[in-house]
Amino acid sequence: MKCKYLYYGWLIELIPLSKGYIFKCWMPNEEIGISNNHIYPSLFQAIMAARTRAKIESVRLSLLNFLTESYDNFQLTSQEYMTLKNSVIDFATVATQLEMQDY
Repeated sequence: MKCKYLYYGWLIELIPLSKGYIFKCWMPNEEIGISNNHIYPSLFQAIMAARTRAKIESVRLSLLNFLTESYDNFQLTSQEYMTLKNSVIDFATVATQLEMQDY
């Protein structure tokens, strides 16, 4: 049976499989969904991985929105904007890879 609950504004869905659990995280409008399609042996591991991923994505989206607003309001140059944007994307990518190793 699937389990769903809200966490930091994300709807986390835990899906049981024969070998464990996977997670899917959705924004309430369901336009943005994330999953790493990794099978976790226990429900606890899947929950912890989903929560970590939701936090990483929340930070990534918030920072990218902030950078875009700052650029649009002429507070950042094109070079500053691209450098910071790439840094945020790189951080989220590495953090997501580490998240899979932790659980």
